[in-house]
Amino acid sequence: MTKDLESPEKIAIDIAKLERNLNQVSEITFEGKEKEVYERAIDYWNDSKYYLEKKDMRTAFGCIEYSHGLLDALRMIHGVI
Repeated sequence: MTKDLESPEKIAIDIAKLERNLNQVSEITFEGKEKEVYERAIDYWNDSKYYLEKKDMRTAFGCIEYSHGLLDALRMIHGVI
């Protein structure tokens, strides 16, 4: 089961999903701690792409899932989800 979650295809789908979710919040101006959370989500998104390219699937998976969690929290706060 873990192998499926960490497959390159699954990670690529999660990266694309995160890109769509980022577009949902593109008009929101984050400030203070929210801006820090948003920037951290972006950093983890970029890290996931980097580790996917390096074929480190476990780290890529962890990064993209963490990024989703951070972004989902912001989307919830701002009523996007």
